[in-house]
Amino acid sequence: MNTEEVELLSDSKYRNYVAAVDKALKNFEYSSEWADLISALGKLNKVLQNNAKYQVVPKKLTIGKRLAQCLHPALPGGVHRKALETYEIIFKIIGPKRLAKDLFLYSAGLFPLLTNAAMSVKPVLLSLYEMYYLPLGKTLKPGLQGLLTGILPGLEEGSEYYDRTNTLLEKVAAAVEQSAFYSALWGSLLTSPAVRLPGITYVLSHLNRKLSMEDQLYIIGSDIELMVEAVSTSVQDSSVLVQRSTLDLILFCFPFHMSQATRPDMIRILSAALRVVLRRDMSLNRRLYAWLLGPRSTRQSNPEEHASYYFNTFSKDLLVQAMVGILQGKELSSEKALMQDLKPFRILISLLDKPELGPAILEDVLIEVFRTLYTQCKAELDLQTQAPFSKDPAQLSSKLRENKRTAELIKTANLLFNSFEPYYMWDYIARWFEECCRRTLHTRLQPSSGDRSSQSELPLINFCLLVDFLLDIVSLVRIYLTLRSNVTIFRSFVNLYISLKTILIEVPMAIWLGQEGTVEHARSLSVKVPGSSRTCRDVISM
Repeated sequence: MNTEEVELLSDSKYRNYVAAVDKALKNFEYSSEWADLISALGKLNKVLQNNAKYQVVPKKLTIGKRLAQCLHPALPGGVHRKALETYEIIFKIIGPKRLAKDLFLYSAGLFPLLTNAAMSVKPVLLSLYEMYYLPLGKTLKPGLQGLLTGILPGLEEGSEYYDRTNTLLEKVAAAVEQSAFYSALWGSLLTSPAVRLPGITYVLSHLNRKLSMEDQLYIIGSDIELMVEAVSTSVQDSSVLVQRSTLDLILFCFPFHMSQATRPDMIRILSAALRVVLRRDMSLNRRLYAWLLGPRSTRQSNPEEHASYYFNTFSKDLLVQAMVGILQGKELSSEKALMQDLKPFRILISLLDKPELGPAILEDVLIEVFRTLYTQCKAELDLQTQAPFSKDPAQLSSKLRENKRTAELIKTANLLFNSFEPYYMWDYIARWFEECCRRTLHTRLQPSSGDRSSQSELPLINFCLLVDFLLDIVSLVRIYLTLRSNVTIFRSFVNLYISLKTILIEVPMAIWLGQEGTVEHARSLSVKVPGSSRTCRDVISM
């Protein structure tokens, strides 16, 4: 109770007014049918109208609660219309200043109504917004997000009230300033899936295609992070129409060559957008590819060259980082379902169907594919309990295929590997293996290496673990045919195997000659050589 109400209590007529309101509210407690609610609302309306000289409504918290209950979607339109009459009477009595102050009390019931309102109720509700909410101007800001969430469902294309709702939104934007309006709009899209399609439709219809995004920065709102989060969430919506509209928005607002967003934000949006390929919807894929390959240029004599140049210059690095982030599961919790675990592999399989994209990034992400597959299988079977290279390969392979989760992972991974050229994967592994060995040995044999030894130790060991693991899970027929049909790869593994065996002779000889620091080098190499040679031996003996 505020100071004004306390002062009015000294007036006997006001006290009678309070008592009459209290009595009218009691009628709601004994209502058992919707007709009883209409009767109770009528009695309350009569009390309010008889005391309209007082610009204060007593028991406003209870009245707001009862009115919100009368706007429940399960109740018929007649109850809704009667409740809206009560709202109008109250708004006339209290005026705009008091309405702005008590906005949250009366809006809790009004904002959710439009979604489920009958056709006869919608114009009455829109009239309330136009007559009593619009004049509030900037004082609407605390409840602006809720207001937009309440109005946007009326922005349904083909609807009788589409134009009226669109005009109302434009007037709200002008009343509260464009930047505040769009900030609230992004907040609504983020938290309310039901208004995403009309919300994005509104933004698209109010973009000036002749101007760049730099000339329309008010669309971003006051917080670009909020817009990025809303767009990232909307592009993953369950509705194809929402995803399609969001991709259209991304195409205009976030071009790779002149985006207003930071690099991490672009990676975040791209990571979310890549998931649309899982739907295998051509309309979605076409928009995603158009974003990555850049706008079509009519001036270019060769559009394919232009797309390739645009991708390599602006998009490729971001696509690689986004794909690596998806593989590493940065956006997923450890408790996500199995289908979430398979998505990274399926996304890459889909990207490989686009010659300009998938094959172009494969060299940069394939090692992360191996790591992800190994990490997920290790987490499922707890492979860490066994010492590296001391496990029984046959037993491990059997466990991996007996477990439903790992069996599905391996099946999906082999589907990805089978999409490569037969020789590609093992040629890739051979090149990585050789480079890891060369880098590690070079570092170890440098007396000035110092602390770098601990940094170079993990890559070689980890890579040997990955290759050893792949030999257990990749289709054996594919490995055999690949290695036997490609002499180059076979010889590379033979050469590596021989060089590693040679080290076992060279290092003891260096120790015997008394070269400084070679004892430490030998100890470090002794950790790697057995594992590396075992991996090579496995390949050669197949």
